[in-house]
Amino acid sequence: MVCALGFGFVALPPFAQELSLDGPNAFRLHREGLNSSEIAHFNYGRGLFHHVWEPVIHDDGTVSGFGPLYNANACAACHVRDGRGQPPRPGDATSFVMRLSVGTREVAGFRHVLPDPVYGYQLQDHAIQGLPAEGRIRVTYREFEMALTDGQTVRLQRPEYALADPAYGPFDAALKLGPRVAPPVIGLGLLERIPVRRLEALADGFDRDGDGISGRINWSPVDANGQRVPNRFGWKLTAASVREQTEMAANMDMGISSPGANRFAGDCTRAQSVCMDMVRSEHFGKDVELDGNEMRLLAFYAANLGVPPRRNIGAPQVVSGESLFASIGCAACHVPTHELEDGTRIAPYTDLLLHDMGPGLADEIEVGVASASEWRTAPLWGIGLTQQVSGHTRFLHDGRARNLIEAIMWHDGEARTSRQSFAGLVRAEREALLAFLNSL
Repeated sequence: MVCALGFGFVALPPFAQELSLDGPNAFRLHREGLNSSEIAHFNYGRGLFHHVWEPVIHDDGTVSGFGPLYNANACAACHVRDGRGQPPRPGDATSFVMRLSVGTREVAGFRHVLPDPVYGYQLQDHAIQGLPAEGRIRVTYREFEMALTDGQTVRLQRPEYALADPAYGPFDAALKLGPRVAPPVIGLGLLERIPVRRLEALADGFDRDGDGISGRINWSPVDANGQRVPNRFGWKLTAASVREQTEMAANMDMGISSPGANRFAGDCTRAQSVCMDMVRSEHFGKDVELDGNEMRLLAFYAANLGVPPRRNIGAPQVVSGESLFASIGCAACHVPTHELEDGTRIAPYTDLLLHDMGPGLADEIEVGVASASEWRTAPLWGIGLTQQVSGHTRFLHDGRARNLIEAIMWHDGEARTSRQSFAGLVRAEREALLAFLNSL
């Protein structure tokens, strides 16, 4: 199948095997219930998602269609098989970005990130031919041990990040860094449909019930009509809709403009004059590179990827693990189920709220009402297929955890009691809880 677009043709990549609800391609199916027209839209959006972008170089030397600075040349380059990314490896930081900040500006209770005046909102470690990339990301790990009650230990690795090879002047010594891996794309449209009143009922910003859990909504800024909506996407809840998240990612990660993010130069800054001078502010007669219809179809694809069904639900070990998951408090934030307006019940295992995860997981970025140590509760559906889909088991916002045990042992702050309870389980109980997580 090919899709005819303004920039040429998009051919769907050959799959290594048949699409199925299990295996490497388990995240690549559309959700149930789409009609034939919607399936056509989904497939068109799939072509956009997998399209490998190249810059269009014009006779006058200007470029459009992609870049000039970028982190990846396709949505699927970060979200491999629609799964999660991983931390940088030597010479390869694909599926990982480094957010940048020099502070915040607060307006009506909402903290807006102030970008670096030279390097922008995130480090672009790739560039089109003839332009230097902004720099490189370096990460080193320092290991330490945490003890479990039964005498076993878990070795955790703490990442230390640095920026190297600056191409547009030295990096500010006080520059704040926010490492991020690409999250899975499944089930986004369902998360968007969780009623606002449900999120408001779960929020308890002042911990009035005294359970130690104080989840908060990260509301979007008030618009011109005085309206605000809850943000649902991003590691710190920075986007209210799948469309908004998709437009931001296309622009920041690939330099592709759209109606909601119409910066033709992407994250280029005025201090990067060569980059700005290369950009042409029109693309084949369009005022943006992805027009409203194309962006709608791309977002439709992202919103309608299905969630694979659970596996081994009735296995005694899984049943036992599910009970332990609730009894040690994990379900207080990883809320198992929600009911949508049409009565559909979904099981994403998240409350879509911000929680303080302690200083060990804090980075240096604050946005909205989210402090450095606050993070959105990550949905757990599909987590048991991470190895099959993504080819690794790296978890948390920067991929520091090499497996689920490490991810749990990094929990602190509001999750400290649950982490301590997990550490106090005997080995058979821990294995049961992990079996439950791997059934999701």
